[in-house]
Amino acid sequence: MGPDPIDDPLDAWTSIGSVHPVSLDRVDLWLVQLHFRHPVMTARGAHRSRPVALVRLGGRVGDRPVQGWGECAALADGTFDSEDVAGSLATLEERLVPALLGETARAGGRVPSPSRLEGVRRAAPSAPLAYSALEMAVADLHLRAEDRSLAEVLSVQSGSVAMGAVVGRIEPVGALVEEVVHLREQGFSRVKLKIGPGWDTEPLEAVHRALPGLQLQADANGTYSREDIDHLTGLDRLGLLCLEQPFDRSDLEAHRLLARRIATPLCLDESIGSPDSARRALATGACSVICIKPARLGGLGATLDLVRSCTDSRTPLWLGGMFESGFARGVNATVAALPGFVWPGDLSPARTYLETDLVGPPDLFREGPGGAGALSVRLPPGTGMGPPPDRGVLGSLGVLRRTFEVATARHSDDTWPR
Repeated sequence: MGPDPIDDPLDAWTSIGSVHPVSLDRVDLWLVQLHFRHPVMTARGAHRSRPVALVRLGGRVGDRPVQGWGECAALADGTFDSEDVAGSLATLEERLVPALLGETARAGGRVPSPSRLEGVRRAAPSAPLAYSALEMAVADLHLRAEDRSLAEVLSVQSGSVAMGAVVGRIEPVGALVEEVVHLREQGFSRVKLKIGPGWDTEPLEAVHRALPGLQLQADANGTYSREDIDHLTGLDRLGLLCLEQPFDRSDLEAHRLLARRIATPLCLDESIGSPDSARRALATGACSVICIKPARLGGLGATLDLVRSCTDSRTPLWLGGMFESGFARGVNATVAALPGFVWPGDLSPARTYLETDLVGPPDLFREGPGGAGALSVRLPPGTGMGPPPDRGVLGSLGVLRRTFEVATARHSDDTWPR
């Protein structure tokens, strides 16, 4: 039985780990090679595979075994972030997991709660994606020990969220329009198109003409320069929900200059690496909308900190995606069910872009009169962050990269292959 519900999500987050002491037996680091159904094309290149780094904690509450899983959002290369999957695994192996073991030992063998991992975070301050995976595993471990779910902790367990879809560069434009029409017929009420210099006005106008009622966003992934400001202001006629990250993540001044001239809401994504960076961007007028990606922010604790700030200031939020497996996508859906998230997030089922998922398909339904409304997803069932990764998938596509055995463990845990 967990503590009483807490209204504030950040305060509720600090309650995780307060119910039962959890001992730690071992830590496993996995690498699972997943593949995209179709190459993901962006203005910066193509992604054909999705290697996923996983953290698994094996522990005990008394004599009852419990486990916790965390997923790293790092991609195969550094296209979007300075961390790639190989670097994140190395950071976990060499710095973050040893730091967690040290913190656990100093606590008499008790795993710290996810809100008390400051010492672990300091071991790799420039690796938010790797840290986020470890924090997720610690939270999952404690939640399963407490027989609670993340949705229950955040008081959204009866909720559901509408899903948005992301479409990369598909040529010719007619084929792009056909894909977006197909997504709309499936029930996606919001679609985000990837754009870049030379691929913006024509595809956006074509989709807008074909589906004038569609909630349409454009994501540039930082591919424009200040010389493009006049051109970008021309997008106002399309009534976009927002224009996302037109300039380099470090150039807040360019975003501020564009925001002064464009009526379309300006959203930042790659520029938002912490709650403080988001608050600075909003204060300087560099954006009016924030795309939240928990992994890029450095985990759920930092995410809920930013959600609190933006909710207080009535800044619109929406939940971005990083081509996660269904496990992490379910975690993101839970966060997106919080008040303050005003648009459907990047929450399409992982099986729509991955050949194989780590978990079973989510529960989808049409939310509207007669089941004809927007396509929505119910939050993950069960305890913890959601159903854990499938053993069969791990056995066929995964490699156990490293195991840390805890010297003081009273029991060995052989329920997962080594």
